[in-house]
Amino acid sequence: MLAFRRALTLGIAVASLLVTREEAQAAPCGRVRFVTVYDSHGLTAFGDRIDGWLLSQKDAELESYTLGGASTEWLITAKVSRRGYHYHSCDKSPIVARVRLPERKLRAPTLDELLAPPGTYEKQVVLVGLGSNMPGEPSLQVGSVEQTIRRIKSHPNTVCVWIGPPSMRKWSPGFGDKVYAMLRAGIKAAEEDPKAAPACHLVDSRKFSSYPDGGDGWHYGFFPAGIEAATKWADGVTGELDKILRASHPAAPMAKNEASTRQQPLSTPSP
Repeated sequence: MLAFRRALTLGIAVASLLVTREEAQAAPCGRVRFVTVYDSHGLTAFGDRIDGWLLSQKDAELESYTLGGASTEWLITAKVSRRGYHYHSCDKSPIVARVRLPERKLRAPTLDELLAPPGTYEKQVVLVGLGSNMPGEPSLQVGSVEQTIRRIKSHPNTVCVWIGPPSMRKWSPGFGDKVYAMLRAGIKAAEEDPKAAPACHLVDSRKFSSYPDGGDGWHYGFFPAGIEAATKWADGVTGELDKILRASHPAAPMAKNEASTRQQPLSTPSP
């Protein structure tokens, strides 16, 4: 009986230690959580620039997913990308420049995995950069956009931002219009009160992007003109994010040194 009590006491102590460790691992490392989900455009200097800007925000924690080939339903179906990248600032490791990323498979997070439980953070900002990969008619994607946004908005103190695709040489202006009409329709379908703030803020990347000469006509790759265009696009997007965050909360975290963060050009890395 004594041996049993000792074993029980030891078991309780070990269980308590495990719970403490799990709680420590789950503890936030910032008061404001930023979550980004990119398709293959996130594998370019655009992803580097956006993530760097987000990390420069006061009290920021960043979890970033890049899923090459991803389309709007991937956060629902949890498909596997053959070219993925995951970064979490709580790991205390630096962001690896996209040009140096090894090719690896990565499963898309489900929406439950992507979103933190209510009350964990003062604010949660979810940026969805999907919409460049259209498996068929764009209008067929309205439902997946709506479902994704509804799940994000079910969490209190959460701001949803959808970063639409940029200008691409392989897209006609008319096809781009159809894609953005689909994104707007999905956002509108997720709105409960048309008089309230939008269910998700849509950033039209075409306003800030112009596809350069060269490249594959799709990605803003790691060639001088591609890096310059990706940087310009990213800076336009962060300008919109700055406005959205200020409007969502007067005390929303802004860049520690906005001038140095936004104006410093990216150097051309060696592949």
